[in-house]
Amino acid sequence: MGRLKHGRKLEGEELAFVKAHGKLLVESLKPCRNFAEAVEDFRKLEAEFVERAGDDEFDVTETRRRIAETILLLAQDKHPPFEACRDAWNDLVRLGFSGIDIECNTSWRYADCCAYDERPDEGLAVLEPLLAKLERQFQDARGAGAEYPAHFYEHEIEQLANLRDALLAQKRGEVVPWLETRRADEAQQSTPPTPEEEQEDALWDEFASARRAVYNTFAKSKGRSFADVAADYRRVEAEFTARAGEGKAFEECVRDMRAATAESIFMAAEMLGAPFAAWREGWDALVRSGFISDGKGWVHRGMYVEICLASNEPEAGLAVVEPWIAEIEGQLQEPKKPLQPPGHTRAELGRKLEELHELRDKLMAKRRGGEPST
Repeated sequence: MGRLKHGRKLEGEELAFVKAHGKLLVESLKPCRNFAEAVEDFRKLEAEFVERAGDDEFDVTETRRRIAETILLLAQDKHPPFEACRDAWNDLVRLGFSGIDIECNTSWRYADCCAYDERPDEGLAVLEPLLAKLERQFQDARGAGAEYPAHFYEHEIEQLANLRDALLAQKRGEVVPWLETRRADEAQQSTPPTPEEEQEDALWDEFASARRAVYNTFAKSKGRSFADVAADYRRVEAEFTARAGEGKAFEECVRDMRAATAESIFMAAEMLGAPFAAWREGWDALVRSGFISDGKGWVHRGMYVEICLASNEPEAGLAVVEPWIAEIEGQLQEPKKPLQPPGHTRAELGRKLEELHELRDKLMAKRRGGEPST
């Protein structure tokens, strides 16, 4: 049950575990499942695969590590009492980490739990020695043969240092606006929703269910045409936006419905192998509505540029890539601000800039090779 390396094919018991784990995680993250129930489910999964591993101590240990990592993830997501999060972390420390990448990821999760319950000292006790270790390994990574590249360390150091700085501010009694805390959540929950907010929530839930029903009509069989699927998504959007009431909450709901519909149509173009004209239509709708599940739209922008390249549509691709390059160059020139909200690190921005320059070069070559096909 070793840690999956890039490009290595899963097989046998490892593949079986990954499939069972993934299916269970989807169910466990649903709001209707509480932390205790989810932990019980994963302990059963652990017992099953530990038994199947038999005398293979490596597989037994790796199985226990994967489960411990997942329980910490669930603690961060579901916010049980802090002691449960601490117990999950201590269990993981006892088992050890499969690699520095896992140590960074899980340490960030635990420190975030500490911030949530306003226990900065406990989070700092994990982050500060880890950051010192990363700084040492970063120097070693500059040489040849390092297991992890230098940009990995640059990214992790920036991300973890940002959370460390937020914990230090919390320790000083400062309010960090982007840090979620139990106290703030409980204060918000103590304020009952307005009738308008309740109606908006119910309408959104119905909309999400109707949108999911459209997705289910083509997700597995792929037998439907893109035009029919897009028409169904637009029908759902029209129905539910027409039902929205007046007021700010409904204005935001309608905007999100339009953005979600545009995103669904765009993704359907990819899943159904639609012609480029459908992609362009989906992209234009996304740009108009804004991105709802993809932050600044990196994933969707990247997908669209790649399809422009594959479809011999260099002008359409360059119209996205060139302002994207300028955007990232501007971000890299900005001085680092204290207590900056989480986002793309400078290492991530630098790597993305390299990728975009390569894509621009390919699109420029396409442009020089002749007119785009239609």
